[in-house]
Amino acid sequence: MLLITLYRYELKKLFYAKVNLIALAGTIMMIVFLVISSISEIQPVSREAAKELDGRAVDGQLIGELKPAMKVENGSTVIKINAEYEKYVPIIDVITSVTGYDRDLTQLQGTEFYDLREQEMNKRIEEQRLSEREKEFWLSQEAQVSKPFVYHYHSGPANMLKSFQALGFFILLLSVVGLSGVYARETSDNMNQLLLCSRYGKKELYLIKFGAGLTWILAVAMLVVLAIFIPFSYVYGMEGMEEMLQLVKPFSMLPYTLGHMLALYMGIYLLAAVLYASVTMLLSVITQNHLAVTCGLLGYLLFDLFVEFPDQYGLLQRIWLLRPNAVLMNTGFSNYRLIHLAGRLFFNYQAALIIYALISITALLIGRKKYHKLQVGN
Repeated sequence: MLLITLYRYELKKLFYAKVNLIALAGTIMMIVFLVISSISEIQPVSREAAKELDGRAVDGQLIGELKPAMKVENGSTVIKINAEYEKYVPIIDVITSVTGYDRDLTQLQGTEFYDLREQEMNKRIEEQRLSEREKEFWLSQEAQVSKPFVYHYHSGPANMLKSFQALGFFILLLSVVGLSGVYARETSDNMNQLLLCSRYGKKELYLIKFGAGLTWILAVAMLVVLAIFIPFSYVYGMEGMEEMLQLVKPFSMLPYTLGHMLALYMGIYLLAAVLYASVTMLLSVITQNHLAVTCGLLGYLLFDLFVEFPDQYGLLQRIWLLRPNAVLMNTGFSNYRLIHLAGRLFFNYQAALIIYALISITALLIGRKKYHKLQVGN
């Protein structure tokens, strides 16, 4: 019972700490602001207008219906959207994400859209220097993707899927702010020796603090997701979970639905939160200095934001693309590199889930050993 009381006390410290409350409130406000801004910037298309095209194949006939709204200026296509063509906006997004605007789309015929998509995918495969085995694997995946694409309303799930690209950064920041002092605060307050010589100062307290930290980060992660989900579901609804991924990410060769990918991204996001929390608390144990932990992890965040390895550095790129923010942004969409383990091929996200879990467990064990060495009378 006393251990449960200690666990509740540690949770209370995290949930009621002013800096944590301010960081969480600021993050949610920023996310809501960004969501509202993105909604206002997107070409307004009512559900009713978009649903007029439900079940239509993205083919030459549908593209032909758009051509009266197109005109070519200096070799680029300009599409004028008025009330008559409002319903076509989601289709235009799919087409132009493959073709771009820097060509004469008025000459686009029949299956040329799919030919251009295939050419671009083959170009990326060559640039990424995939092995023959990897090429064969992706071709088998692409063979399962239905063509022509069939449009159904999917704005809610589509916007949710795109939003995961930013969530990894926010959850890392919250982990830094909220958990960098979990094991270091008593040292800075000159309470560490009293704590470490207490009855539960050894492994029990370490595990209680670690468990409380994971509970806090997962709760915070869910609140951050809700800050995105609620506005999007209110404005767009969540219809379209069963629609093909290629309506949002045309260059993906994964034969999955938007619902499948949202569930997968949610799992990656929560496990990434656990990973960040575990590493943050490990550094807190090792350094016994929350400022050092904060500076170190913010330095990593800057490195994450601005450093990329080009395609010719295949191994380094594979490793670097396993970091959480890269997986949430690039998995199976435009980077087709696969991970080779035990003679098998794995998607980035499959390998990442295993690696994140292993790193979190390793951080727990190393931190426990380090914390034990701090004990009085060890």
